[in-house]
Amino acid sequence: MNLFLSGGGSGKKSILLDRKFAESLDKSKPLLYIPIAIDKKKHPYDDCLKWISNTFNPLGIKKIELWTEKDILIKQESDLQKFCGIYIGGGNTYYLLKELKNSGFIDKLKKIIKTGISVYGGSAGAIILGKTIQTTSDKNNVKIKDFSGLDVIKGYSIFCHYGKPEESKWVDYSIKKNNINKAIALPEDCGLYVTDKKIEVVGFSSAYITNKKMKEIKPGTIIDLN
Repeated sequence: MNLFLSGGGSGKKSILLDRKFAESLDKSKPLLYIPIAIDKKKHPYDDCLKWISNTFNPLGIKKIELWTEKDILIKQESDLQKFCGIYIGGGNTYYLLKELKNSGFIDKLKKIIKTGISVYGGSAGAIILGKTIQTTSDKNNVKIKDFSGLDVIKGYSIFCHYGKPEESKWVDYSIKKNNINKAIALPEDCGLYVTDKKIEVVGFSSAYITNKKMKEIKPGTIIDLN
């Protein structure tokens, strides 16, 4: 397992995590970009591709392939083998989870994660990797009732954009309402590098881990998962 979870920031805010992700990739292969959670009216896919190219081209990643809802519906597990990594972008977490489950792509994603391929989740893309997506303050416009994520972080759930007044309140509310005991809250300039054995805090500010109470985890801190 080789996961990179971003708190939702981009550009300078996520540069440390972006660099670490880029360093893990075989740059002779293309990077797969899945931005389906995004609001397509505000950010068409062409604009999304320009954004990720501007982010990762300077870090040596020159080949990027974008998959839409149609692609994840028809692509096979074997189609993922050609990529050096997968970047799952932010947007509406409920919509993202719905599309991944309805297409059956979520099962392919779980299997490819187990192979050790580098997978980067930004905001909604990070939240779906946790145990539950009831950590998001997005609107459930698609009316899904199953909120279970991929649960590939040893039972942890993920909060993003932590530190904004409304998101801090949401963390307290969600933990109590949904009885979430194992969670990590990430500010926009903070991320996590997760393997089978550890979680490393990467960024400019601290993450916060909860087990009934919030505890600060400073950048560079290693959480042992053994």
